[in-house]
Amino acid sequence: MSVESANMSAATSFKGSIEARLKVFEWTWTTAVGFCIGITLFLLIGAAVIPSFWLYFADQKLHFDQPQHYHVWFVTWDATFVWLRLIRDAVAMGLSTGPIVTILVGASIMQNWRRKLRGQTDSRPTGGYR
Repeated sequence: MSVESANMSAATSFKGSIEARLKVFEWTWTTAVGFCIGITLFLLIGAAVIPSFWLYFADQKLHFDQPQHYHVWFVTWDATFVWLRLIRDAVAMGLSTGPIVTILVGASIMQNWRRKLRGQTDSRPTGGYR
C-alpha cells in the first residue's frame, strides 16, 4: 500500500465518520449551551483581542504611527504616514470581520451538507398563499 493511498483512505474514513455523526446529530439543551459558550469565546478572541493586539503591534513594533524616510538614488522624501494608518486599520477590520464571516459561511456549509446527507431537497415549503 502506497503512502498516497493510505492517506486517501484515512481521509475517506475520517470524512465518513464525520458524515455519520452529522447525519444523526440533533441539538439538545446542553449541546446548544456548550456550543454558544464556545462560539462566544471564539468571537471575543477573534473579533476583539486579535485586532486589538494588531493595532498595538503595528504602532509600537512596526512604527506605523511615525513618518517614514525614503531614499531612492539622490532623492529623499518623507512619506506621509496616513497611508500606513489606513493599512493598519484595514488589516484590523479584516481581522475583526473574519471570524464573523467564518461562522456565517461555516454554518451555511454545514447545514447544506447535513440536508444533503439526510436526503432533503433545497426547496423548503413555507405554506400560505403563493
